[in-house]
Formats: sequence, structure tokens, C-alpha cells
Amino acid sequence: MFDPKQSGATERLMMVMMQIAISPSPISVQQLSDQLQIPKSSLYRHLALLREWNLIMMDPDYHRYTIGPAALALQHNFSTLSHLSGNVERTLVRLQQQTGEMAAYMVPMGFQAMCVDSIESLNALRCSFEKGKSQPLIRGASSKVMLAHMDIADVNAVLDHFLVTDITERDRWHNNLEAIRNQGFAISNSEFDSGVSGVSAPVLHHGKLVGAVSIMAPEERVSRNRKLIVDSVLGAAVAIAHPWRHSR
Repeated sequence: MFDPKQSGATERLMMVMMQIAISPSPISVQQLSDQLQIPKSSLYRHLALLREWNLIMMDPDYHRYTIGPAALALQHNFSTLSHLSGNVERTLVRLQQQTGEMAAYMVPMGFQAMCVDSIESLNALRCSFEKGKSQPLIRGASSKVMLAHMDIADVNAVLDHFLVTDITERDRWHNNLEAIRNQGFAISNSEFDSGVSGVSAPVLHHGKLVGAVSIMAPEERVSRNRKLIVDSVLGAAVAIAHPWRHSR
């Protein structure tokens, strides 16, 4: 994770592009400056370079930025060519079939958790998770299970970003994350959608966090089917990290 105050020019350039990519709506220079803590004078240089490579576009009327066609080409290549993408989709389909619930794969992106892929529930479910959308990397089971497997410096950067500055509150966060790391999964209730629980496990490759696999379901069903759901999510996390073990 990058610290805007300490990162180099290339890292700041990537930060700007990622912040535009995860923004739910076109974003202004002032918003980017506030969110990334980068002076506007530096931002304009980064934005000009990104526009030159068609990685971002600017609305000429409102001077707000969105992702550009070159970035969409990267997304298309990932969706069609990446071996990870295919394995994630197969694993999520299997997880949804095992549990009957919505399955999703999340990855950390800066201070956000992005949904890379998801499979809808067999049952009606109102849920905020959707492929391509992101959520703050401080709420929900997916975010917390990823934070639990990040370096302490990255965790502290996230807490700083979301203004968790009280020492007692930070200690509580670190204790909770340690408990999640020890048990191997996280469960959240009603943190994004009322009455919806999340169950998440980290995807670790050679001990390094690459993402999280999650189930979203009504709290009552998660409580009733807790063992099945937890075991299925843990198995899916291993399948994504080590696809050759599940290739038969």
C-alpha cells in the first residue's frame, strides 16, 4: 500500500489512476487532491500523462475524470486471458452451488476492497457487492479478513486514512484482526446491508495476501448453516490460491 507522502512519482501516478478507477462517479481534481493528499500542481502532471495514454478521460464540460479506453482494454484482457480470472469464476460457481448463497472474490486496491467477480445467490438477496464496484477497506468481513493478513504498516495506513486515531480504538482493531487471523476467517453482520452477513476467508499464495473469497447471505441463514458456509468458504480460498489441487 502506498503512502502519498513518501511514494515516488511512478507510485503516485498509479495511485491517481486507481483512485479514478474505483470512484463511483466522475471525480474532480480537488476531490483527488483531498483523497490522495497530493498537491493539485502535481496532480495535473499525472493526469496529463494518463490522458495521453488514454488510461483516463476528462469530461470537457465539468472537468471531471473517469477511466479511459486503454484501462478498459486491460480489464477485458484480465477477464478473457487471465488464468486467475477463469479459476476464480469456476470456484465461485462451485461455492454458490454448495451454499446456495451469493459468492464473491475481493482484492485490496489502495484503501478500497474491489469486487473482481461475483455469482448471484439462488435466493433473492439485496446486497451492495457487485462486480467492478469497491467498498471501504475497513468495513465488512472481506475487508477485515484482508486487513488481518496485511503488514502492520499497511493496516495502520488504512486506520489513518479512515481517521481511526484514538489509541484505544486502534488497539481494539489490532486485537480483532489478530483474532481473525488466528481463526482463519471473518464474519460480519449488517455492515453494508441490513440483515445481511458476510463470511470471508483470505486467499494466500506463498503466505502473501492476494484477495478474499466471501459469501453474502441473510443473517438467519448464515447462523443456521454456519459450519457448511465457513467450511465451503475456506475450501474456496484454497482452491483459488492453489488451482492445481482442484483441477481434476
